Amino acid sequence: MKKMKINWKVKFAIILIIAAILMYAFAFVFLNEPDKVFFYIVIDCAFIPIDVLIVVLVIESVIEKKEKKAVLDKLDMILGLFFSEIGNNLLEIISNVNAENDEIIKSLKDIDKWSEKDFEKAYKYIDDHGVIFKPDIHPSEVPDFILTIKRIITGKRGFLIDLIENPNILEKDSLSNLLLAIFHLNDELALRTDIEKINSKDLNHLINDINRIYSRLTYEWIKYLEYLNENYPYMSSLALRTNPFNPEIDVYITD
Repeated sequence: MKKMKINWKVKFAIILIIAAILMYAFAFVFLNEPDKVFFYIVIDCAFIPIDVLIVVLVIESVIEKKEKKAVLDKLDMILGLFFSEIGNNLLEIISNVNAENDEIIKSLKDIDKWSEKDFEKAYKYIDDHGVIFKPDIHPSEVPDFILTIKRIITGKRGFLIDLIENPNILEKDSLSNLLLAIFHLNDELALRTDIEKINSKDLNHLINDINRIYSRLTYEWIKYLEYLNENYPYMSSLALRTNPFNPEIDVYITD
């Protein structure tokens, strides 16, 4: 018969209970004041619910909040890796054919000087309206545009799978929704083995999928900039000098 192992916590709890019993027994037998012993036992028991209340509702909530903040900080660092690997490329390719890109560049012009209220306003606007994507592209250039997006996503599929397998991703709905949108577009494009067969109706369907990704990518890019502005200004400078929305930006510092 297999011998059951007792958890060290159970052993420790048993030792503590035995120690308490022995101390109370010592006080009861040798101090000759049983009334006081019973009184203190009742007082100690009365404090148990209060102790539980403090530990469960106060201390644990503080610890949980700190742990969640630590997880979100790690996700913000992962977000930086995401944009380095694939996010910036996708934003750049999509922005280059977006007829509304000038307006986006204009709205993000002073993002390094934004206040918390400015960021919240931007998040709400994207949640409510999304980011406008109106492709300004010649029909003859559509296959190359679609193939470029397909190659970028396919080339980073392993990286994206590693991201979505990270359990911490579930703590950030916006990022997990973005990854799911990218995988959906990848599935759509993977099944289109002949890009030349994409007609205007099919292209509109793909544009809707791309627009969904574009909106979520823009949201996360702004979120990432806010994180860098608050915590790593030197990294924020590089992110702004590689702004994927602005084709005229230059990574080299000239001023």
